[in-house]
Amino acid sequence: MTTRLFVAFLLVISALLTTGQTQDSISKPDLGDVKFVLSSKIDSLEKKMRGKSEMKGYRVQIFLGSYADAKNARARFLNSGMKMQAYIEQNTPDYVVRVGDFRTTLEAQKYYAELKKIYPQALLVVNKIEPPRFYK
Repeated sequence: MTTRLFVAFLLVISALLTTGQTQDSISKPDLGDVKFVLSSKIDSLEKKMRGKSEMKGYRVQIFLGSYADAKNARARFLNSGMKMQAYIEQNTPDYVVRVGDFRTTLEAQKYYAELKKIYPQALLVVNKIEPPRFYK
């Protein structure tokens, strides 16, 4: 009985004193840059097809008014630091500023909730959108 206790005690002590790895011995993977290499043909095709798509999606309308005021509203939005494109469209006799190119309702509603805090008059509208871009 005492031999078993002694062996168990030695096993517990040896397990506590030995470690498989120390924090210093664990190597962290190198973080690198990911580079996308696009053929010049794909890039030129994208530029040629830009604006010719009839893709349906959603945008958030943040302004309705005169053309001069719409230009100012678009400039203010683009300078606000939000990472969305802003478009001026004619809605006779006025002009509207619509932002974003959202393919799903869920994505559009997420940004709509954010924009509603800044632009209380904002509306979520179904609109033709630009297709996703290929980034270099």
